Amino acid sequence: MTYANWALGMGRAAAVDLMLDTVTITRPTGAPGAIDPETGERGPAPTTTVYTGPGKVQTYEPYETTQRSGEHMYVQQRYYLQLPITATMVAVGDTATVTASANDPALTGRTYRVAGEHAKSWATARRVLIDEVVA
Repeated sequence: MTYANWALGMGRAAAVDLMLDTVTITRPTGAPGAIDPETGERGPAPTTTVYTGPGKVQTYEPYETTQRSGEHMYVQQRYYLQLPITATMVAVGDTATVTASANDPALTGRTYRVAGEHAKSWATARRVLIDEVVA
């Protein structure tokens, strides 16, 4: 084993040690449900879980944009989610939900949309761009 490989392994272990949140990532597996005649809204699409395990929500600088959809205005905030490097199944469009957070109870229950994948040769963690939509 080379020093570089040893150092990378140590960096990956240290990165996972800092992932004190628990994250569940799901992916739609079918068409959205039927339209509710009372509300006029579609039911959720069926999903499958592609990852459950440690993670860490981070931002070095919140990046927010104001969007308009019809008459509704909302703010979209960009973060990134750090996962163990072995979490290779995450894809754009997946939904990430923080199910527990050791250091910030305000994160528990928050849901994000995966907006971008990330891979590089010497990564210590899998970092994916995520968006939170705040009404």
